[in-house]
Amino acid sequence: MIIHLVGKPGEPFQPRSEIDVQQEEFFRARIQNEAGDGVHSFVAGSEVRRLMEAIASGRMNFTEGGQALARRFFELHVRQSVAGAFFVLQLAPAVADTLLYALIKYDYREAVELSDANGQSILRAIVQAFVKERQAVQKFCLIRVRNGVADDMVCASDRMKESPDLTDYFERYLGVRRAKSNAELSSRLNEVLRGTLQEIRDILPEADIGAAMSKAKLALQGRATVSNADVVDAVRHAAGRPADENLLARLDTVARRKLKNQQLQDVEFRPDRATLEMQPRLIVRTAERVRLEFPGEELGRSVTRETDGDETIFTVRTRNLVEDGTLPVKTR
Repeated sequence: MIIHLVGKPGEPFQPRSEIDVQQEEFFRARIQNEAGDGVHSFVAGSEVRRLMEAIASGRMNFTEGGQALARRFFELHVRQSVAGAFFVLQLAPAVADTLLYALIKYDYREAVELSDANGQSILRAIVQAFVKERQAVQKFCLIRVRNGVADDMVCASDRMKESPDLTDYFERYLGVRRAKSNAELSSRLNEVLRGTLQEIRDILPEADIGAAMSKAKLALQGRATVSNADVVDAVRHAAGRPADENLLARLDTVARRKLKNQQLQDVEFRPDRATLEMQPRLIVRTAERVRLEFPGEELGRSVTRETDGDETIFTVRTRNLVEDGTLPVKTR
């Protein structure tokens, strides 16, 4: 790891040397809290990407590369952004020829430590303290490099902007752009809810997926942003909040697996309002006295509608027939 101080008015850049990782569990926890699926991707000519690949391939040693990364951050740092410490950490996961690089701008704060000396309590000021609060992480980026080539997608977050957006200068520093719009993320969220509820249909109070979708969306309405925890809670709400711990564990597992499959793992964003709107039920009556009734959001999914000349063709596909019987004949 390598640490540089940035943002103190009037102070020139002071290059620091590489040090062995200290307080590993502290930094491991910070990285795990912030890591998630990538929403941003590198643009052509990204200097950070070039430096990461140079370090990973051995063309540049870690100290030189870390100093270059920190100097660039120092030079692009804007006045209105508070001072802090800029960390560059290299991690070796249990995957061959793969390295992870974490870039973290962290608050440093003044703190007071309580200690004991000769049986007396003593308060000692600590000028540069790093605390465990998640809000202390000002900026974060995690980059995976495989065989000397950085992945296009990166995980990045910025406390100064609504997730998952970044401030202009941090985006410029990393050389990235938003690769997934809120509309795309919202569409993926819809698939997560639908897929989860279909898989746990047997524990829903009613087997009606459309009704369960409406309940889940209702639970998410009004939130400024939606996190993975919010999605899991919405699914619990749609399932009637079962008290059985085994059912809750299964529900949570399915929901988080669907989030991972849709590349929304630990991604927080503001969903499109239309995504969380509850669709009305649609009713179709034909001249042949056939009546279809279904949730509006199923049109184009389990229910398709086509036109063939003068005929309209409805196709209904299902994995399970919940009801398949007859109605009594009404006499006039």
